[in-house]
This record gives sequence, structure tokens and C-alpha cells, in this order.
Amino acid sequence: MKTLSRRAKTVSAVLTAFVVLGSPTALLASPDRTKVAEAPATEAEPPLPTPPEPAPAAAPVEVVPVPVAPPALPVAPAREATAVAGSPPAPPEPAAVATPVTEIGFQRLPGSAYPEPQTRGLKYSSLWLTFHGLQWPYLPAKIGRDRFVVGLSGWGWLDTSYATFRPWGADSNAVGADTQTYWKQQGRMLLRVTPTYSFDNWFVQGQVELVGTEDQTIERSSVGGADTDDLWLRVGQWNVWDFMIGRFEGWEVFHLGLGLDQNTFERQGAVLSSDFSQIQFYGLTDNQFRPSGAAGNFAIHYYPLPYLRFEGLATVGSAGGGPEVATRPVAILDFGWLKLKGGVEWQRITSQQTTSEAETTSRGVGGAVQFVFEPHIEFGFNAAQGTVEAIGGTGQKDPQNSYTRTSYGGFANFSNGSAKHPVLFGVGGMFTRDVDQNNKANPNIVDNYWLWQSFVAVQYVMFEQLYIKLVGSYSRAHFLEAGTTATVYDDDGYSARLRFSFYF
Repeated sequence: MKTLSRRAKTVSAVLTAFVVLGSPTALLASPDRTKVAEAPATEAEPPLPTPPEPAPAAAPVEVVPVPVAPPALPVAPAREATAVAGSPPAPPEPAAVATPVTEIGFQRLPGSAYPEPQTRGLKYSSLWLTFHGLQWPYLPAKIGRDRFVVGLSGWGWLDTSYATFRPWGADSNAVGADTQTYWKQQGRMLLRVTPTYSFDNWFVQGQVELVGTEDQTIERSSVGGADTDDLWLRVGQWNVWDFMIGRFEGWEVFHLGLGLDQNTFERQGAVLSSDFSQIQFYGLTDNQFRPSGAAGNFAIHYYPLPYLRFEGLATVGSAGGGPEVATRPVAILDFGWLKLKGGVEWQRITSQQTTSEAETTSRGVGGAVQFVFEPHIEFGFNAAQGTVEAIGGTGQKDPQNSYTRTSYGGFANFSNGSAKHPVLFGVGGMFTRDVDQNNKANPNIVDNYWLWQSFVAVQYVMFEQLYIKLVGSYSRAHFLEAGTTATVYDDDGYSARLRFSFYF
């Protein structure tokens, strides 16, 4: 019975604790619940402290992994950077900070690069393709900005030609009486690259013209065989002045029209046989064309008025068998519809041997007047005369190689004025006489040559780029060669040529 009584007391104590704590959770949370269960019923139970309210459950914390940086490697000094595997060399410090260029371009030359403050000529005509001393390519910068642009342009032509030469006269056997016939296809393609830096009204410009030649039998030193035409540098102010140095042509004075193109049968005339003495027209041309050999040009150009231009050209180098110096000042008065051109030139070539007194001195003067009446007709007249004086190695005059050259002629071009189907017709002629002082047999007999060259041409232009031109020509050469007895003979030349050309 005592056991039952003790058990009853134990249950009563447990119930009392349950009621005091107010919940079974508190009972279970008590750290000393075993002792409470075993406490004797006779001992007074001390009141238990009220437990704090449970804190609200905290939101779960998202753990974000943080990347751990690899340990830093020691950085080598700039001068030793190449010694560290995989590290690039340090760039050098700039000497100065350049002003940034605001415009940079690489483009085919736009129409504005081909200046025409006055009418150059009938569109697509021979005068229109001449720039009459203007600064070209014209690539100025915009006001308040600077500009660097690499311009691309050029041209190419392909000729298929036929020519026949017929010597005749009492002494024709001296040069061979047989008729000579030629067929020829030749061509040249030129790529022009013109880098230009412009700022305000100033500019620095360079140009190179790289040439491909179809006729691979032509030597590089021969006419039409060079692989570089222009190669020059120029600095100055647009439409004010400039200084130019390198390989380039002087300003044209003597204009030939739609025919008599360079490197053609009609340009050389009826003197192609190696048995014939060569005659070349003279149009202030000793120093107009690009110098051959190790020689180059210098030029000052001055533009005091929009219609007035001056060129002072000089040549220095080694060409024609010896050291050469030359000068060729030219002036152009251009009102568009009327163009007046004139100039003089002087050239001296001496021997490379200091013990030789040999030298050749050339002098010349020439002029031209040209008219343009748009859109249908343009024409002009030319005249020039030059003398050559040769001195032999002993200081004595060489009369056989001393002579006077005189050329004069004219041209006319006609256009239908059509913008969609432009057709042009051209005619022209030129007479040249060479007279030297080679009076071997008789003081009254000297070498006397003359050459007549003439042509007719028709040209059609497709897509404003492709020029198709057919040229027919007639030439006659007359020779009187002094000797024990005078030798007199003539030669006739006939030619036809079809040219396809592309300007871009």
C-alpha cells in the first residue's frame, strides 16, 4: 500500500509541474526533468522562472561562394619584362603626344579631287583630261579640322594597232625600198596612290604611280617601259603655293589633241625604221617629261590669282650620259574659254669624265593658245623652237649633233554634247623641221629633215568611265642627208589604232 501511495505522490508531483509550466514543451525543455520526477513529494517545490518567448525563426541565409584570387606574382621591371615567361615587353614611353587627326580615310578619289575652277575643256575631251597646272589631287580639310586620307585613282589603256611604211624617192634604196608592215598590241595599267595630310589651308602630299606594261619585250629604260611614273612629295597651301620634289612632269604647253598619244605609231611618225634618222617634235619638251636615269625634278608653283599660275621647274641628276642641270619656267593664263600658255627652258649635260670637255646645251621657247566653247567645240594652236649645241671632248663644236628644231600645229575637238551617249571627233596636224650644221661636202648643204603628222579620231564613252577611241593617221617624212653627195628620200606612214581606256 505504501508503494501505491508513493507512486500516487509521484504522479501528483508530475501533474503539478505540468500545470506550473503550462505546456509539455516546457517540461521537455527542462534540463533537469529527471530530478523533478524523482523529487520527494514532501519537499516544497520552488517556483520555476517563466521562460522567455521563443524568438521568431530567422530567414535562411544564402551562402555565396567568394572566388579566391590566385597569389600575386612579383612584377618585373619594364626593362626585365621579357625575362618573365609569357609576359609581353613593356611599350616604350612616347616622346611626345601627337595631336589626334580628326578625319582619316582610305578612298577612291572623289570628283572634288579633280579641280575645275575654270572650264578645263569639253567633257571627256583631251583638254578636259589636262589640268592646266592646277593642284591635283585636290584634297583639302574642312574648316577647323585636319584630315589624313589615302586616295586611290589611276587609268589603263590597251591598243591594237596596224601600221605600214613606204619609203620612196630617187635614193630610197639607201634605206630599203621595201614596204614595212607592223601589227602591235600594247597596253599600260597604272595605279595611283596619293596619301595627303591637310590642316587649315596647309597640306603635305605624296604620290606614286605604279605601272604594269603588257609588252614584255620593252626594256625598263625604254619609252613606255618604266614601272614607276610619278613619285613625288609636295608641301604648301591650297590655291596659294607649293613646293614639289621627285619624279613628275612639268606643265604642258604644246597640246596635241585626241591623237598622237604617247607610245603610238602616229606619235613617232614615218621614221620607225632603224635605217632612218629619228625626228621628234619639239614642244618645249626637253624637260617637260619625267627625267630618265638618276635625275629628279624640283618645282615651285605659285597661284597669285584664280586664273594665273606659274611653275618654276629645275632638274638635277645624271641623265643622257652625264650630269644634268636644267630649268623650265612656265606660265598659264586660264579664263576657261581662253587659255594662254608659254615658257622657256634651258638644259646642260656634261661629261662624267673630268678630262673631257664634252657637253650639250639645249635652249627652247614655246607657246600655245586654246579656246573652249562648251558644249560642242574646242581647238588650239601651238608653236615652239629649240636649239642644241654640242661640244666634243676636245672642246671643239660638233656640227653634226648641233641643230635647230621647230614645231608648230593645231588641233580641234567636237562633241555632240550628250550626257548619256557622248561622242567626240578630233582632228589635228603638226609639222616639225630639224636642221643641223653638218656641212661635210659643201657649206651650203646641211642635214635637213622635216616631218608631217596628222590624224582623225572618234571617241565614245560608256558609263562615264570606259573610253573607246579609233584613230587613223597619215605621216610623211623627208630626209636630206649631207655627205659627199646629198641623199634625198621620203617615207609615208599610215596607221590605224583602236584604244580601250579606263579612268578611275
